[in-house]
Amino acid sequence: MDIVIEILLEIYGELIMLIVPERKASSKVYRAITIVAALTVIACVAALVIWGLGLIIGRNNKLGYIPIAIAAVISAVQIAAGIVLYGRRK
Repeated sequence: MDIVIEILLEIYGELIMLIVPERKASSKVYRAITIVAALTVIACVAALVIWGLGLIIGRNNKLGYIPIAIAAVISAVQIAAGIVLYGRRK
C-alpha cells in the first residue's frame, strides 16, 4: 500500500509541476517564483486534506468533507492549468 501511495504522489507531483515553465527564455527569478507558488499550493492542499481527515476521523465531524472537497477542486484546477499550458508550449 505504501508503494501505491508513493507512486500516486509522484504522479501528482509531476502533473502539478507541468505548470512551471521550462523555457530558457524565462528568467531565473520568474522560474523560482513559479516553483515556490506551486509548492505553496501543494502544501496548502495537503494541509486541507489533513485537516479534513482530522475532522472526519478524529472528531467524527462530517464537515471535514468540505476542506477535502476544496483541496480536490484546487488540485484539479492546478492539474488542468498545467496540462493546458503544457499543450500550448508544445
